[in-house]
Amino acid sequence: MTKVKPVFKKIGSLILILLLMVVTFSYAMFQGGFVSWFLFYSLIPFLLYSFLLFLVPINIHNVHREINPSVVERGDTARISVRFQNKTWLPLLLLTVREIDLDKQFSDKANGNVSNIFFVGWKRNFEWTYELRNLNRGQFTFQGLEFTVSDFFGWATRKKVVNDTQSFIVYPKITELRYQQVQMQYDQGGIASVVPIVKDTSMVTGVRDYQAGDRFSWIHWKSFAKNETLRTKEFEDRTTQHIFLCIDRTQLYNFEEVVDLSASILRTVVKNQGDISFLSYGNTRSYFPNVKTQSQFQKVLKHLATVMPDANESIYSILTKELKSLNSSTFIFITGNFTDELSHFFMNSTSLMRGAICFVLNDGGGMTKRNYPNVKVISLSREHFKNAFTEVSKP
Repeated sequence: MTKVKPVFKKIGSLILILLLMVVTFSYAMFQGGFVSWFLFYSLIPFLLYSFLLFLVPINIHNVHREINPSVVERGDTARISVRFQNKTWLPLLLLTVREIDLDKQFSDKANGNVSNIFFVGWKRNFEWTYELRNLNRGQFTFQGLEFTVSDFFGWATRKKVVNDTQSFIVYPKITELRYQQVQMQYDQGGIASVVPIVKDTSMVTGVRDYQAGDRFSWIHWKSFAKNETLRTKEFEDRTTQHIFLCIDRTQLYNFEEVVDLSASILRTVVKNQGDISFLSYGNTRSYFPNVKTQSQFQKVLKHLATVMPDANESIYSILTKELKSLNSSTFIFITGNFTDELSHFFMNSTSLMRGAICFVLNDGGGMTKRNYPNVKVISLSREHFKNAFTEVSKP
């Protein structure tokens, strides 16, 4: 029924235009005189234009939408530029362009700028720019553009929809953190996460005699070519620390800050060539082991852009189940609300973890600390994000 109404409306407008032509011509013929013919010749150009507007196809081509900046974070302003070409052979008077369903997604972000009116004439190329301010985290989709053409008096109206689907992601707000390896200090002493020794194969320090079990790729072929004796390259030993990062998806309170701090920690560790794994457990379980490269980090970042606090299980059962495979990693947990259930877990689950850090995000109340056996709880606000790693090492 909704599709039939515009058809009847269009037919009704066309009949009205034809009726006006007949009436004005009949009036001029029967009445005669200057006034009646002046009225007819004055109206006939507008009526003919309206009649042609019903018949002429509306040709809109080369629709292109550009989003700046290319990477948008929560709270940023995105500048949207829309370009298109009008190739309709009939000169148009008014052209209204509107983003389809954009007002539903950004009702409080677009400030009413989801449409624009152009005076066309013979002009072919058009550009329209608007802003979306203070964007929320998530993935958003532009459905397309609706073009509306009208005559002088609104007798004839034509609409054309151009489907130009385009998505963009608003990422979490990332803060630059001061990075250092995690070493926790307690009132009764200090504890550091296990720091294994690995071979940095990019740093060759010398050669030695070949030993059984050496990798084939470690053989020094230049020395073998000289004296036909197998020699093995020696590499610089490097310490590495593995972090197991987990966020609390059972709490809605301060969840956006939880996501922001998680993204900031991940970026800082990856940037400093650290070893980190990430767990997000809610309605679905998402686990990203050994996030080291930028491509791996981007996958986690896309997940964080759309993650929601939708966990159906209690935080106690989630952590008890997941920390059984923690091994020797440093466990970092981020939550927006330190509940009694979480406190009970840390008091009774020391056997599951060698050392743990719990960041509790507040609304700007400064930074406070409290310690459990092998667990340090740090409450901090966004203003103190940059000191998250350095605060861990303080007693």
